Amino acid sequence: MIKNYITIAWRNLLRNKSFSIINIVGLAFSMSVCLLIILIIRDQYSYDDFHQNKERIYRIQTRGANGGFLTASSALPLAEKLKAEYPGIEAAFGLNKDMGGDIVYGEEFASGGGYFAGEDFFKVLDFDLIEGNPEKALVAPYSLVVSKKIAEVLFPRESAIGKSVKFNQRGLQASGLEEGNIETDYGNFTITGVMEEPKGKTHLPFEILASQSTMVQLAKDSIIQFAENDWSNVWTNYTYVLLKENQTRQQLDQALADISKRQYTDPESDRYEFMSAPLSSLTPGSFIGNMTSLTLPKPVLMVLLILCLVVMLSACLNYTNLSIAKMLTRSREVGIRKVAGANRGQVFGQFITEAVVIALIALVGAYLLLFFIQNAFTSLWLNQTFLKISLDQDLGAIGIFIGFSVLVGLVAGALPALYVSKMSPLAVFRDLGKIKFMKRLGLRKVLLVLQFTVSLIFIVSVYVLYSQTKKTLNFDYGFTKENVINIKTRKTDYYDRLSNLLTSNKNVISYGGSSIIPAEGVQMSSDFYLIGETTDTIHSNYFDVDQKALDVWDIDLVAGQALPEFSAGNSEKYALVNENLVKDLGYADPKQIIGQIISTEESNVEIRGVVKNFQFLLPNQEAGNLILRNRKDEFTYTTVRLSGINTSEALASLEADWKKANPESRFEYKFMDDQLLFMHNVLYNVTSVIGFISLLAIFISCLGLLGMAAYNAESRTKEIGVRLVLGSSVGQVILLMSKSFMILLGVATVIALPIAYFINNMWLQGFANRVTVSPGIMILGVASMAILSLAMVFSQSYKTAIKNPVDALRND
Repeated sequence: MIKNYITIAWRNLLRNKSFSIINIVGLAFSMSVCLLIILIIRDQYSYDDFHQNKERIYRIQTRGANGGFLTASSALPLAEKLKAEYPGIEAAFGLNKDMGGDIVYGEEFASGGGYFAGEDFFKVLDFDLIEGNPEKALVAPYSLVVSKKIAEVLFPRESAIGKSVKFNQRGLQASGLEEGNIETDYGNFTITGVMEEPKGKTHLPFEILASQSTMVQLAKDSIIQFAENDWSNVWTNYTYVLLKENQTRQQLDQALADISKRQYTDPESDRYEFMSAPLSSLTPGSFIGNMTSLTLPKPVLMVLLILCLVVMLSACLNYTNLSIAKMLTRSREVGIRKVAGANRGQVFGQFITEAVVIALIALVGAYLLLFFIQNAFTSLWLNQTFLKISLDQDLGAIGIFIGFSVLVGLVAGALPALYVSKMSPLAVFRDLGKIKFMKRLGLRKVLLVLQFTVSLIFIVSVYVLYSQTKKTLNFDYGFTKENVINIKTRKTDYYDRLSNLLTSNKNVISYGGSSIIPAEGVQMSSDFYLIGETTDTIHSNYFDVDQKALDVWDIDLVAGQALPEFSAGNSEKYALVNENLVKDLGYADPKQIIGQIISTEESNVEIRGVVKNFQFLLPNQEAGNLILRNRKDEFTYTTVRLSGINTSEALASLEADWKKANPESRFEYKFMDDQLLFMHNVLYNVTSVIGFISLLAIFISCLGLLGMAAYNAESRTKEIGVRLVLGSSVGQVILLMSKSFMILLGVATVIALPIAYFINNMWLQGFANRVTVSPGIMILGVASMAILSLAMVFSQSYKTAIKNPVDALRND
């Protein structure tokens, strides 16, 4: 039976080549995107599968009292508390993320980020050691476990165990990001272990681990501030627990609730609640603070999945539309089958088999297309820099692909097969175009309206996305970023020694000091008030610069004086504010605020001048109030404007100056325009992905419309022949055949525009500097859809209208 169905399905594919090609191409393109999404989802759900006891491992997370924030971090003493007081805990350890920087061994140099880790680390998580004893590797103070990659750099031809290395802490995070602005000498460490590469993907990437007892010793030596029993710090620590086999998550949560109640009893202090999260639920997870790695959260996967399903739905609608339309030409075949004794199930099976065969053929094309789009996806900056999603395929993935294509065939073919199979033999010989979905509304018309609606929403969204991308990429920051490089200095004496040399560097036009780089993404804020004016506090962002930095960036004063040169302590007494702050304080003229005293948490400073507004936050954020302090101890960057004549020569001279000034520290720099590309790159990548999917949906819709126009022209060939014989012109015939499509487009426009406005206006709220979903964009979208539709309909109508009517009427 199945073999017979497949044979007939193949014959029908060959008999109706144009319709088959349209269906196969549409399904192939849409399925290729779906296959990519399937691989992405498989990758995100493959994290931490290599841990042997993964079903019993939990990370402890923290929520603010009364349903506040949720963060992946927790209090460092929690692990030892659980082990000491709750017998259901087999092992537990804490992590502290303030461990990342440069490792020096003789002339060799390596960098890595990681954690201070408790002794039970290797008991809970299955990270294997190539060298070292996992039970003792994280016990003694100043013990250091490094990755295989770091060991190969530092000790290429010898064993790493027992070697003494120097470690400089500089805030390099385990995820690879650099958060620190201060360099601290942690002293000498002993290598106690070398880790093998993880057996699979992990939510906890790192290059180094230091023993947690090291933190105690560093605190005793006054190198860091650390209290072993600090329950207030739930921001820089993580806790992992391995339950005994007879214990449940509910018992763990009860123990955590008990600890929370006993530890946080002071109503005047911050209160936190601890809760468990299974290791398998961490990736993909929800949006949560202090994540240990950057992955795609579940809401993002859901958005991708919805876009994928919309595109797939469009392709399935094509198949459904064309199948219902073609049923007219196959009515005799179906009628004869039923008269000959075929039951409803057999007719349904025939048509659903044809749909599945087409879907499986489309899968071959989709698989070939997948290689192109997955290469494009993996080359995206966002994936290469942060997500690092791998799209590896195996037999399991191939099986999922085949199952997915069969499902697509079932979905696409279900409606046509259902309608044909349930009709009586007499009804099958009638025009299926008379099937009514709703009162006076044919089934094909409903499906066409739905397809027009989806396509129009996508077209409007593409225009809005393009407009917003163009606005952001051409964003005016209000300061100069060309030919400016920023050198990481970290220490005040680094800046002082370097600046003395920069004065005589012929490649340097100007230089200055700053605590952050504006618009890079770092944000610091606090509350303050004006002394003598009001006791009401105002919230403002702030950072530290000297006047030289403002000269480098070409930020002008609109009132008052510039910041003074550094001298015996007077420079820190002054500050500059921006125009937004002047306005928020109620001053009509910026000059009126000059001389006012700002009271901050640390000290009082005098407002010396007002700078013009500039974008110091990310371009998607609204730049609000700003105070510019003048504290040299806070400087972590030396910002330098180059002449721009010979960049390579200028960089070489800067590096030479750095080595003279700070020979024991690495020369690290970035071009300012490159530093500001983060938001641009993210937006460009997101635009590329969504734009590609949107254009694909539009292309598929046009394919379907082309098929419907071709069928419409084919089914009305004799009618058109009669009209031409009776004197109708080619133009009149084309207008007649196009009119019904344009009416359906009008109905779709009424439905689609409010939906498109709502959807696009919703995501635009994430941009402070955003475009509006204007009537012009709406009109442009409708016009584009109308032009595409007319082009499809006109091509088929014109081809039919210019035929010799004698040929059309010859058989009649």
